[in-house]
Amino acid sequence: MFRRKITLVVCIFLISALSACNLPSSEPTATEDSANLALTITALAGSPSPQKTATPQFTGTPELTGTPTVPQVTVSQNTNCRTGPGIQYDNIGALVIGQVATVVGKNTSTGYWIINNPGKTGTCWLFPQYATVSGNTANLQEYSIPPTPTPSPTPTFTPTPTLAAPAPVNNVTMDMVCPNASHSGTLHWEDKSNNEDGFNIYGNGVLMASIPANSTSYVVAAAPGGPFPGGIASIFEVEAFNGAGKAAKKSVTKGCP
Repeated sequence: MFRRKITLVVCIFLISALSACNLPSSEPTATEDSANLALTITALAGSPSPQKTATPQFTGTPELTGTPTVPQVTVSQNTNCRTGPGIQYDNIGALVIGQVATVVGKNTSTGYWIINNPGKTGTCWLFPQYATVSGNTANLQEYSIPPTPTPSPTPTFTPTPTLAAPAPVNNVTMDMVCPNASHSGTLHWEDKSNNEDGFNIYGNGVLMASIPANSTSYVVAAAPGGPFPGGIASIFEVEAFNGAGKAAKKSVTKGCP
């Protein structure tokens, strides 16, 4: 731009010089034009040069380190996870050192964190003492303390009754048809106990048979020690028994005349 101005002034000067040759003497002389041109050039030279407009430099927007949208928790010691805030609640899980769990809620009054139960379904309450939570917890759901579990009733101890020996039988009889050298017939008795395992049948002191519980008769084919002549009698005995012992024997003596 500055060069254009100087070129323009020079052209004007030349045109003025040429014109001066043909003008009357009353016009300014060449010396005067040269002086004016020198003043004009000096004035132009003193004019400030146009300033360049600086190109703006754009600074990049710094990248922000994101905070996890879902809070997470780790522990410095293996920690139980329960159905509520305290040892009175059932223990249903644990968070061990090195594991990371998702925090889904909190209880401000106790400080407990509610987390997804590691390796299981559902949630549990994590003891906060050894817990470190990362992420934004401001919007976590506030959980209410659940009711304390009702303790299971302590079973009442019922002692097993001590087994007692059975009661003796009663009213032992012998049906015998005479003459009868073998002393055969049918024994009868009354069962007076409800805890016997069975009955032992004796003839003349010899065990002849053991029969089931609740029996009330036994057929004697022949009494031990026979044949028996007239006037000789046999002794028949019935004895109730169980695991605790034996009842007293009850007997009947029977023979033929």
